[in-house]
Amino acid sequence: QQQQQQQQAAYQQQQAQYQQQQQQQPAQPQAGGAGGGQLSVTGCGNPTVSEIIRGTFSPHAQNHSRPVYRKEGPQGAIDVLIYFWDDRDGASFCGWWFGPKVGGDQVWAYNPERAQEPPQTGWRVPYDGPVDQALQVVPGGGAAQQQQPQQQQWDQQSYQRQQQEQQEQQLRQQQQQQQIERQRQQQEEQRHQQAEQQRVWQQQQQEKLRLQEEQRKRMQEEQNRRQEEEMQRKREADEKMRLEQVAILGVRKVIQKLQVATLKSLDEVKGELDQVLAQELWKTGSHADQLKNEAVQQTERAKQRIEYEEEQKRVAEERRKEFERIRAEEAEARTKFLEELSGLTDALDKNARALKDMLTPALEKDASLATAEKAIAAGEGEVGTSAKAACKACTDLMVANKSAVEALRMGPETKADMIGLQERIHTGFVNVFLTGSKVQKKASAMKRMNKRCEAFDKYAGAKGITKSSIAKYAKGEQGFELSADVVAKISAQLGDKNGSIPKEHYQQLKICVGVAREEEASRKRVEERKKRMAELEEEKKALQAELDKLLEKMGELDAEVTKTLESSTGLQGKITAEEPPSDSDLADEVEDLQDVFNSLKEKIGNICQEVSKLIQGADATLQPLARMEGSKVELKGRLFTSKLSLVTFALLMVAEFRAKQAAKELEKLQASLVELIKKHMAAKELNMEDLFKAADKDEDGSVSKSEFVTFVKGLDGCETEDAKLQSLFARIGGESMSKESFLRLITVRMKVTKETLLTSDFSLSTKDSRTLRRLLEGEFVEVQVGPAKDEKDLTRIKCCAVKDGLVGWATVVGNTGAAFLEACEEEKKPAEAAAEPTPAAAEAEAATHAAPQKTEADREGTSQE
Repeated sequence: QQQQQQQQAAYQQQQAQYQQQQQQQPAQPQAGGAGGGQLSVTGCGNPTVSEIIRGTFSPHAQNHSRPVYRKEGPQGAIDVLIYFWDDRDGASFCGWWFGPKVGGDQVWAYNPERAQEPPQTGWRVPYDGPVDQALQVVPGGGAAQQQQPQQQQWDQQSYQRQQQEQQEQQLRQQQQQQQIERQRQQQEEQRHQQAEQQRVWQQQQQEKLRLQEEQRKRMQEEQNRRQEEEMQRKREADEKMRLEQVAILGVRKVIQKLQVATLKSLDEVKGELDQVLAQELWKTGSHADQLKNEAVQQTERAKQRIEYEEEQKRVAEERRKEFERIRAEEAEARTKFLEELSGLTDALDKNARALKDMLTPALEKDASLATAEKAIAAGEGEVGTSAKAACKACTDLMVANKSAVEALRMGPETKADMIGLQERIHTGFVNVFLTGSKVQKKASAMKRMNKRCEAFDKYAGAKGITKSSIAKYAKGEQGFELSADVVAKISAQLGDKNGSIPKEHYQQLKICVGVAREEEASRKRVEERKKRMAELEEEKKALQAELDKLLEKMGELDAEVTKTLESSTGLQGKITAEEPPSDSDLADEVEDLQDVFNSLKEKIGNICQEVSKLIQGADATLQPLARMEGSKVELKGRLFTSKLSLVTFALLMVAEFRAKQAAKELEKLQASLVELIKKHMAAKELNMEDLFKAADKDEDGSVSKSEFVTFVKGLDGCETEDAKLQSLFARIGGESMSKESFLRLITVRMKVTKETLLTSDFSLSTKDSRTLRRLLEGEFVEVQVGPAKDEKDLTRIKCCAVKDGLVGWATVVGNTGAAFLEACEEEKKPAEAAAEPTPAAAEAEAATHAAPQKTEADREGTSQE
């Protein structure tokens, strides 16, 4: 009520202010024409705010560097302004506002943009609400002026409704005021009583506070005294600690000098350490023993360090002396080596010069073969042997003293001598070996020349080889018959005026005959090549014809491949239809499609094999052509093979579909047989052991195919064919079915997907129901009875826990739809099957099992379930 009164008073105050402003300010003329700085406000999702702000606005004033717009309306209407407020009061207040006055507390809409003019869209109505997409502020007054009369009428009607509502509200307020007055009088009396009680209570509290304050002051004084004593003790302890630290630092400063002390300064540092220990050790307090031990240890370490350094100096001096001795010995050895090498080099120079003098006459231009052979014999004699031995002696000595050679070459005093000796040795090697090699080469060349001259003399006369002897020479020496034209040409080119070829032109004759022989051989090769090209052209035509036939033969398969693809596509469509065909119909179509598919693959393979044979049998020159043309056939074959792969995929899909259909039929058959067996067990009151004995006629511990078929055919209501029963047996047991496999056939296994309870009774509400244990997530159970729903709409089964063989009742689905168990078709692992008890043993154990008492936690779990 107070809020309503405040709103009414604020509204009346705004109306009075607006009327006063209208009386004090003259009416501003409206801007005409299109635009004119006016704004038109249209649309608003809030009906109340829409009646207030909708209309035409004209420029009115300035605020925070932006224009202020005021709504045009009839005399006495509420004032509506559009103004901008900057971020002086915070970023959340910055933006454009709709309100009755600039910066007022009452606002109708807000836009956070900071543009120079009011934005057209993005206004929040109310200011802290969502963006009103319908509210728009359109610049320009043309459309607004056309709507102004109607807008003014709307504003006038709105103002009248507001006046009427205010009168009704004032009437209700007068009625409520009387009731408020009566309540105020009652409250006034209660306040007087409460004030008296409050005064008495305050006096009591003041007295209590006074006593507490006195006690607090006494405690504070005692605490201050104790703190002062504590501070005094702390200052004394700090001063004592400071003096100890100063003494400790002084002692350790001297101890550190021991680390760098030498043999000469060690006694001086020890005297300084003894003096500082006598003066400062007693000041160190509890650290005295530690510092004393540290001083002893450092002194001992300094002695050991100095002894080690002295020993190192002695060893280094001994090594230096040894090194100088070795250097002196090496220098003496190098000097001796240099003298020995110099003597060997002198001997080499003497023998090499003597050998060179003996070989030089044979190297002269007019020297004969006899002179050369004589020089060679002399070189192989005593002088040559001595020269070669001198070379070997120098080489062996340098190799054996390689390090000495390098040292002498690097030494500034011996470098020139050593290089000079090596140059002399090299010169000796050249005179001994190179000169002898030149003589031997010259002798060999002279022998070859003499041999050629013998061939020339064989066919030459007194004036040389005549024209008639040229053909004989070619036939006899090079095995080639020259034509008369070639003979005449050679005779004219190399012979004298009589046509005879002298001895000095013998080499040119040999070259001309060889050239003629090669020209004839080249001519024969060209003829053979032309003949071979003609033969290859014929082979090429025949090969191209064969490959074209195979390509045409491969192309003829296109229609068959397309038809086969269409058949496979139709077959796929049949198996994916809502009502697929029967297995017998599918079998015929699949057999036909398979035959056509195999025939096409065989034809394509045969054609490709023929292409491969043609390529392998073609000449090496035609191999590229055969591969290129054959690749066209093979490419078409690969294309057909690729298309036929879709047929393979379709056949696999059909085979998978048929297998699934057969599996579904067998599953349905198995489910129906399980129901028949369970009915049979219930009717005959058989347990698992009795059931297996009834099936195992020969009592060999397993059920054969014939025993299975005979047992099932003997069940009431079984009309299944023997062939289907045999297929089911092959799917479940193979050749024979063990006891575990047979009992698993009628056992439904479920997996625990959410932790639940295993109880003794079907109903959880009975007093005798006990919790046997909790079934943990991931466990397996075997269903014995159920599922069935109890009075709480819980789906329950009687089951045997695979883990420990415990039998009880468990919830499959809760009354809220939560699943605790789900069907599971997984086979047992061998180790798990060996560890698990048989269902019969589990039943026997459950019958004698002493169930534990139900705990409070179990009761809570049951209630949650």
